[in-house]
Amino acid sequence: MFILHLLNFTEILVNKLEKDTKVAQLFNNDILHVQQYLFTKLKIEPTCKVQVQYKDSKLLVMRKIDNEETPQPPFSSLYFEIATLSDFSDSTPLRKITVTHNEQHVSFDGPEETILQDFCKYVLENDPDILICVTTHNRSVLTITRYLFTRAKMLRVNFQLGRQTDDTETLTDRTQGRVLLNGSPFLNEFGLAGLVERSRFSFLPLGMAAQYGINRLIDSRNCYEMIQQGYVIPKNDFSLRHEHIRTLEEIVSRDKGGMIFSPNVGLHENVVVLDYDSEYANLILMHNLSYETVVYPRSVIQATDKGLLPTVIEKVLKRRLSFKDIKQKFDINISEWLWCEQRLGALKNILVSLYGTTGSFWNRHSNVLALEEINKISREVLIKTKDIVQEQGFELVYADTDSVFLKKQDASRLDYENVKDILIRETRLPISLQQHFKFLMLLPLAADEEMEALKHYFGITQDNELIARGIEIRRHDAPNFIKEFQTELLYTLFDCKDSAEVISKGYENALLLITKTIDRVVTGEVQLQDLVVSKFLRQDLDKYRSLFPHVAAAIQLGKSGKSSVRGDSIQYIHTNAHHSNPLCRVTALDLVKQEQELNYDKEKYREILLEAAETILGYFGFDMTIYATKTTKNKNRKWWHELREERIRDIETERM
Repeated sequence: MFILHLLNFTEILVNKLEKDTKVAQLFNNDILHVQQYLFTKLKIEPTCKVQVQYKDSKLLVMRKIDNEETPQPPFSSLYFEIATLSDFSDSTPLRKITVTHNEQHVSFDGPEETILQDFCKYVLENDPDILICVTTHNRSVLTITRYLFTRAKMLRVNFQLGRQTDDTETLTDRTQGRVLLNGSPFLNEFGLAGLVERSRFSFLPLGMAAQYGINRLIDSRNCYEMIQQGYVIPKNDFSLRHEHIRTLEEIVSRDKGGMIFSPNVGLHENVVVLDYDSEYANLILMHNLSYETVVYPRSVIQATDKGLLPTVIEKVLKRRLSFKDIKQKFDINISEWLWCEQRLGALKNILVSLYGTTGSFWNRHSNVLALEEINKISREVLIKTKDIVQEQGFELVYADTDSVFLKKQDASRLDYENVKDILIRETRLPISLQQHFKFLMLLPLAADEEMEALKHYFGITQDNELIARGIEIRRHDAPNFIKEFQTELLYTLFDCKDSAEVISKGYENALLLITKTIDRVVTGEVQLQDLVVSKFLRQDLDKYRSLFPHVAAAIQLGKSGKSSVRGDSIQYIHTNAHHSNPLCRVTALDLVKQEQELNYDKEKYREILLEAAETILGYFGFDMTIYATKTTKNKNRKWWHELREERIRDIETERM
């Protein structure tokens, strides 16, 4: 209680000082108390293993134990999901709790008292360090846990999730000894090992590292580094952000992003992809590019001390290279290898964001000039790369920022390795040979001023591995049967010895596969689970001005008592795509009963299949109107056209 009073007094005092005309500026006043403690007292990254000495309740010594050779997160975790009869109000009965722990799935159902008792017993017996709630409808883990405790109290059930018995009413005390986390897209992609990397990088506890966006994580790390060097931290005042006043010529010459050499559209043989490893991070280190080292109008200051940005990046880059080496010790797809992948993915995300937020409005140290200087040097590197590649007799068929696609007739793997070594020597940057394609199809870039540019190609490597970017097979919302069909179509097309055979034999075999797959669709042989389309709600339902299929499915769910909000993934099946009422064109997956026989719209899925086929075979002259019916005869709408139109409508809605 004394601490709370002290914090309140401090807050009141700071607010008064901010308004005092005799006070010019305050420092370190918008750093959280937990950050102050970690930055100045503990100085050990959260989630690290430590050795502790204490006497009674007094901490004497805490020492970090380095154990970086083990990629496994130092915690055990338990995922749980709850289902209710409607919402999560205190009066709504609990229906079921589903648990995932150590790759085992357990469900607790039956009478509500039994569900709560069994779940509580399971948690106490398995004793996980972290409880992760797979939340629904953007409810926080605290809201869900508080709901469980409220229901238990109403039913007079002794419900304890902490590691020690506590009869207090507070949620914190009754979960003491465990960390409560929300399930999130980041956790799904990078796992707990990736979250550990975010926590250690940002010097923030796991809960904050999971909740905060990358800007706040980077800001936390920047503040930590500055405090260690004896600097004070100015308040993050967004009103102070401004651009340097420059001439139009200066802006045009500098305000550019990465460079792209347009693809040489068509089918290519024997193509290799060379990729600059962490190019921007290495350029920042090589040239000491930082918020404070790039000034107007003199460009880069020749500073003797390492800048803030290189200081942070060097540690992240070193850690990423370390886990790359550790990963090589393990077989692919075993647990240790996967943990390394999660850590590497999270660290790459941090490195990319450190560059990307250099000139961000939300970065308290942002410097647009520094961002422009990084981009300028990267463009110079790519131009130099092009010149060297062409001098060595190779053709540059495509280049995108830090990757170059080159080919040379009858060139061997050794020839490509040699040109890679020359580039390393001339640019002084690390380069890896990413893929060696047997066949590569480069498609036109699908881009729009309101949309991201898509890397748009597919091919098969010398090791018979399919690589695809920007086509249906890589889209999260494409039905499984489309992905499976397109995969089989690619293998069929490329099952040839050279380009001439691909154009003749491969193409003919691909047409036969299309006919066979259409027959499966029309005769109803495709399983319902393989027809499911998944799309995210990019905004709340009331902001949509058009009834897109996923919006219609979300409305259906709402009418059945299952509300949907922005960020939810909506799953549905096309059942009558040409119905006059948009709400009747699809059926939400959650409303399809397991035993129900649902008649899917065969013509719609046939159309989707033909569009996927045209993406692959369009270069060879394939046109979906070859298989036209009355409804598809005049239709020539690629999936990216529909996506662009949907995004444009969303943008217009947000502007309004």
